[in-house]
Amino acid sequence: MMQKKRKLEFLGILFAFLMVFQSVGVSAAQQALPSGVEADQLEAKIDSFVQEHESTTAGMAVAVFDTSDELLKNYYGYVDKEKGIPVEADSVFEWGSTTKLLVWVSVMQLYEQGKLNLDEDVRTYLPEGFLTNLSYDTPVTMLNLMNHNAGFQEVYADLFAKDLSDISGLGDALKKHEPEQIYEPGTVTAYSNWGVALAGFIVEQISGMSFSEYVHQNIFEPLGMEHSALYMDLSDNTWVQEKRQELQCYMPTGELIPDCFYYITLYPAGMCTSTLEDFETFARALLDEDCALFQKKETREELFAPTSYFGQTDVAMNCHGFWMVPFGVQTIGHGGNTAGCSSYLLLDTTDGIGAVVMTNQAAESTYNAEMMELIFGKYERSKYISGNEVPTGIYRPARTVRKGPFKFLSMSYSIGEVDESQLWAADESAGLRKIVHSYGDYVEVPTAVFLLEMGLFLLWIAAVLFSFVSLLVRLILVIVRKLRKKEPAKNLLGKWSTAAGLLQILALILLSAVIICVSAYVRWNTYVWIFVLFGILAIVMASMSVYGIVKNRGTQLKKRQKVFNYFTVGFMVVTVVNILYWNLFMFWIE
Repeated sequence: MMQKKRKLEFLGILFAFLMVFQSVGVSAAQQALPSGVEADQLEAKIDSFVQEHESTTAGMAVAVFDTSDELLKNYYGYVDKEKGIPVEADSVFEWGSTTKLLVWVSVMQLYEQGKLNLDEDVRTYLPEGFLTNLSYDTPVTMLNLMNHNAGFQEVYADLFAKDLSDISGLGDALKKHEPEQIYEPGTVTAYSNWGVALAGFIVEQISGMSFSEYVHQNIFEPLGMEHSALYMDLSDNTWVQEKRQELQCYMPTGELIPDCFYYITLYPAGMCTSTLEDFETFARALLDEDCALFQKKETREELFAPTSYFGQTDVAMNCHGFWMVPFGVQTIGHGGNTAGCSSYLLLDTTDGIGAVVMTNQAAESTYNAEMMELIFGKYERSKYISGNEVPTGIYRPARTVRKGPFKFLSMSYSIGEVDESQLWAADESAGLRKIVHSYGDYVEVPTAVFLLEMGLFLLWIAAVLFSFVSLLVRLILVIVRKLRKKEPAKNLLGKWSTAAGLLQILALILLSAVIICVSAYVRWNTYVWIFVLFGILAIVMASMSVYGIVKNRGTQLKKRQKVFNYFTVGFMVVTVVNILYWNLFMFWIE
């Protein structure tokens, strides 16, 4: 009887154990994500979200995972809406700037091996004389490149190419358009594709192989990423190269972008193309504490340690190249955009949750930002930084050009406002007033500089309008004289003012041509002559101004005619000053 009772007690304990085990399994399956959404409800939530935005959706692929399981993987829409080709497991998308994470993982691998010091002057690892535009004695380090605070201005020319014959090796691409250094290293965050590509080139110099070969050997192959390509023309994986030809790209609103494939000359900064499976594989490896990409756990821990902060706060902004992306919880990762695709890789290392999303839509934010709130929760600035007082003053993005013929593109000002959808903090350090954002600061513009730039540009507009009206009036007078069969008035200053007006119109045409060429990714060598012509134009108009003043004083003209001629001189001087101030003659810088 006692033996039977013991058996019953044992079975009771075993039953209780099984019930506990079962309840643990159920609670794990129903574990809430950082957003509060239950894991088993996530697919329905995302399906519903996609349906809400179906009218503007082209194609989208998304995966959500934790440290042990894949919680969700789904494909939506089309890689080619016109042909009805759906997004499937073998569809490929461009990573865009998320490619940069491959650079930083590569750098940390070399750091782990003792081949690279993150605090060393990068010239230590570069060919002698490779950097020629440095303006400060403070050395540029790898950490500066990772934090995007090496001080480089933006590069607009030749980031994208259509003709394969236009592209060359990474070193040549970097040398061809080395940017000016406009900030002291470590003082201002200004997102830089060129700086990241320079880090990729350093990986080449240390490893003795091309950056593409290095990534294949040390990242793609160890992780089994067989459907990923990285080189400029994707020739490092012919399967991906062929699959990319199937992909059509669209605007955020869903309209087709014809012929949207471009070669990215600084390819470590944004060329990687792969399936969702490979993208997820890379992200899951980073989420794992025993990351297969590093020999030591400590290397991954250091990778995710903060290296820059939001101003003087203790809120991390950058972690060795991985940006802190604020949602309901703090995530780290990177977003990416190309001419026709967008992507995001996000990791919540505290809760062990990760997500990746890829779309074939340019500058897409519905899925790459809004949908992520279903996983990581809604962003609230107060969770990170208290206080909402907007700094006074005039600011411009640090990611801009202040030297060279694209300087006029720096006319982007923010006055008494910030984007509350992003995390920001006011900061005063290194003698600068800044509004600190992820991916780049806004730097205060002195009021005098703002008034000078706005005044010059408005006067230039006035000069063009004055010239256009005067030419129109002169044309009407010529037509009237012809109709009345009168001889045209013989006046050298009349011809001079006509020529001046035509030159003003020419300057406007040249400026418009530059803007069109930049926005259409036209190769630099096909429009560099425009800046040469700007230089010639400035010399001619300056000479004509002197001629006009001398002649105006030495001729018997009516007061009205003299006033008109002085206005013509004044507006020519305005155009010359604009050409000089905006560096439009500096054809040798870009």
